[in-house]
Amino acid sequence: MIKLIDKGYKYLLLQLSDFLGIAKTIVVSLKSIEGRKKYENLFGKKVKDKKETIKVYVLHTNQSLLIDFISHLFKKPTSSAIFHDYIHSKNSNFKIIFQDTNKKNKKNVKSNRCCITLVLQTLLSDFFEDTLDVLKRKINIPYKVKPLIVKGKDYMETVLPLDQILAFQHIKTFKGYLGNLFALNPSLDSYFNDLQVSMGYMPQLEELAFNNIFKLEVSRCKLGYSNLESFIRDYNQNQAIGQELKIRSKEKITLSSYRRNLKMIYPYLDKYAGLLIQECRNLNLIGDKIWIWDRRFFECNCSGLKNKETGLLSDPDAGHYVKKTGKYSVLSGTGYTDTCIVDSWWGLPIYWDAVNASKNDNTIFQDTINQCMESTTVKPFFVIADAGPDSHPSNETVVEKGVIPIIAARKNSAGNILKTEKGTHFRAKYIPRIYHKLLGKLYNIRTTVERKNSNDVVGYNRSKTPTRGKVWAKTYVSISNIAALLTALTAFKVGRHELIRAPGAFRRLNI
Repeated sequence: MIKLIDKGYKYLLLQLSDFLGIAKTIVVSLKSIEGRKKYENLFGKKVKDKKETIKVYVLHTNQSLLIDFISHLFKKPTSSAIFHDYIHSKNSNFKIIFQDTNKKNKKNVKSNRCCITLVLQTLLSDFFEDTLDVLKRKINIPYKVKPLIVKGKDYMETVLPLDQILAFQHIKTFKGYLGNLFALNPSLDSYFNDLQVSMGYMPQLEELAFNNIFKLEVSRCKLGYSNLESFIRDYNQNQAIGQELKIRSKEKITLSSYRRNLKMIYPYLDKYAGLLIQECRNLNLIGDKIWIWDRRFFECNCSGLKNKETGLLSDPDAGHYVKKTGKYSVLSGTGYTDTCIVDSWWGLPIYWDAVNASKNDNTIFQDTINQCMESTTVKPFFVIADAGPDSHPSNETVVEKGVIPIIAARKNSAGNILKTEKGTHFRAKYIPRIYHKLLGKLYNIRTTVERKNSNDVVGYNRSKTPTRGKVWAKTYVSISNIAALLTALTAFKVGRHELIRAPGAFRRLNI
C-alpha cells in the first residue's frame, strides 16, 4: 500500500503485493523535498503541481463592490492598484487579476464570459443603512425644465399687433407668423447692421443687406425650400414674403448676388449663434447639465463619381457615407455629416459643425468634444452618445475634460461591462459607481437629439444641400440650428412653451 500525503490523503493499492501475499506500506509526503525525491524514484516522474482555479465575475449595474465599504480604511483615494496591494499584504493566497484590453490578451478577455446579475437580485447593499440614501433612493431626472416665468406684454406689447397678442394668449392652435421670429429678436438687425458698417459694405439693393440676406435664408429654412433657385423665384414673384420680412424695396434679386452676400456673412454666423445660445442660457432654456451628441448625414450636390484624371469627387470636401439601417436596407450617399451637441432640457443645439461624411464616428466625436470644450467655458456633468463612438479613446477624451461619459458599448465589448434592464451596455471603467443605477434613465434622454434631427429632416426639409464645398455645408448646418434657436426664443417670449421645439411654429405668412 502506498500512501500519499498532500493536504488530504489518497490511497493507491499495489496490485502485485496481493499475489505475493506481502503487504508493504510506503508513506510519501509531497510537502517535503525528500518526499518529492522519493516519489520521483518510485514512479519515475515528477510531481505535478496543482493549478489554482481563478474565478472571474462580471458585475451588473446594481452589483455592490466590497471596495465601496472599505474605502475609509485608506487615507488616499482608493484605486484598483491600492486595493490589490492591500489584499496581497494580508493574504498571499488570495489573487486578483486585472485584465487589460491590449492585443496580447485580447483573445483571453473575450473568452472570459460569465453570468450577469439580474436587476431583481438582492444585494449586500440592501442591508446597510448608511448606503440607503445613495443606492435605494428614487431619483427623478428632469427631461424638461420650465423656463423662467415671462409676461407676454414684456416682449409683445410694443412689437406685435393686439390681435396677434390675444391670439397667442387665448388660441392654442395659433402658432404665429414668420415675421414674429425677427420682430421679437431685435439683436438680429443690430448685429448684422453693425457688421455691415464695420466691413464698409454698401449693397446696391435693400434686399442684399446683411440682415435681409440672413432673414431670407432663415425664411427659406422655415418654409422648407430645398434649393435656392425656387426660393428666389418665389420671392421675386410673390411680394408676400418681402412684406412679411418688412423689406420695402420691390426689386428683384439674382441667384449670384444672393449667394455672394450669403457667403460674406458665413464667417460671422457662429458668433451670432453664440449670442443666441447665451440668451437661451439666461432664460433657462439651456441648462448645461447633460449634453447629447449625434451625427446626421445630408447629401450635397455631387454625383458621387470620381474624376478619372484627378481621382477626386466633384465636391472634393465631401465623402461617401454608408450605414446599415435595417436587415435589408442601407443608407448611402455622398455628402457631409452634421455633428451636433444638444442640451437635454429642450433639445437646443449648443455646438455644431459639418465634416466629411466618410470619417469614422470615433474621429468625429473626439474632434467635436475637443472643439466644443475650447469654444466655451461651460462644462456639463454628463455627455451621452450612442454606440457609434464606443472606444477607450472616446471615453478618455470626455474624462480628460472633467465630464462623465455615458457612451453605449457594443455587445461584444471586452472588459468590465455594465448592462441595464433594457439590455444597453456601458463601460464601467469610466462611470462612477454612484451613477450605475441611473444609466437607464440617463440613456433614455438620448432620444432628445433624435427628435432634433427629425425636425431638421421632416420639419425643415434639410436632407440635401443644393451647393458644393465645405463652406456651404457649414452655412447650411448653421442656418438650420440658428432657426431652431430663434424659434425657441420666440416661443418663450410669446409665452407658448409648447412651441419651443416645434418646427412648424412661426412659419405662416401674414397675408
